[in-house]
Amino acid sequence: MSERLHKLLAQHGLGSRREIEKWMLDGRVLLNNRPAQPGDRYRGGDRVLIDGKDVTARLRTTGAPQVLIYHKSQGQPIFADSPLDSPAGGKSVMESLPAVRGVRWLVINTMQAGDSGLLLITSDGQLADALRRRAETTPAAYVARVLVPTPEFDTQSIPRVVQYDEETIEFESVEAAGGEGTNRWFRVESTRAHRRAAVRALFESRGLKVSRVIQVKFADLELPRDLPRGRHRELPAPRVAELYARAELTFPAEVEPAARLPERSRRRPPPDRRKAKRASVKGAGSNRPDAGRATSGEGRAGASASQGVAAGRGARGRGGSSAPGVAARPAGGRVKGAGKPAAGRPVGTRGAARSRRPAR
Repeated sequence: MSERLHKLLAQHGLGSRREIEKWMLDGRVLLNNRPAQPGDRYRGGDRVLIDGKDVTARLRTTGAPQVLIYHKSQGQPIFADSPLDSPAGGKSVMESLPAVRGVRWLVINTMQAGDSGLLLITSDGQLADALRRRAETTPAAYVARVLVPTPEFDTQSIPRVVQYDEETIEFESVEAAGGEGTNRWFRVESTRAHRRAAVRALFESRGLKVSRVIQVKFADLELPRDLPRGRHRELPAPRVAELYARAELTFPAEVEPAARLPERSRRRPPPDRRKAKRASVKGAGSNRPDAGRATSGEGRAGASASQGVAAGRGARGRGGSSAPGVAARPAGGRVKGAGKPAAGRPVGTRGAARSRRPAR
């Protein structure tokens, strides 16, 4: 079974369909080591590279699409490479989102860094592209903070139609939404999305100063009042299905979970390797200075005839005879390297060594 390559890449969140088509025309996408074209189809076993990076493994994984509602702060950039400063802890929107393996997040309702409010984000590039193309038929709502000349200002005098960017834009409603004194909030309903700048132009046409414009609605989704700025919330599956229906796409309700990589079994090394390791440890221990020290049982016996090694401190402490081949302790003090065979030195007991000491 084959599928159009740019469509498949968009479904896995690698970009929108328009972006991927442009990448193909620029030669950034390779299919089986050849420049891909927008009409190429992907089949099982094909190899796909984007900017030299192999993304074939991502196309083999499937996962349920996710949609997030993000409360964007004013001045917060969308991407990390934006030159503007971010008020939300220095993080961009994309840096504040959870990492998802095999996909990337895509913005549905595009915003500038100076905009704020409801930002809709998805992991399905096909859904993002379809909703962007339907922005002209997607309703939206905004709240604007306006400085009115007097507290008795008549809100009914605000027009519903404005001329903006050589286009006549008509809003569905403009209603008062709170505020005190000369600082008032107004809710503006629009039948078309991406009318944030036109909302500002609507009030400025009456000589009113606008300090903030916040998007609070996109399609049938409202910005939750309990969602703090800089935080996100995942939409439940029924609400995601409504977005797919609006985009005239089939909601992948029955989606198999992404295949998990097999865990590496922690097997013990083969017996021959374990024995070799133990033997190497014993061999290394023979080089230690105290390797010839006998066990407590051999210390009690007083000697080890097979190895000819001294019993160590335990034998000296009990005053027994030294083992053959071990030098007795001279009157002058300790002998460095005691416990090693010392040819030519007199053999005697510790008591004999004390007897040779001069009387004080």
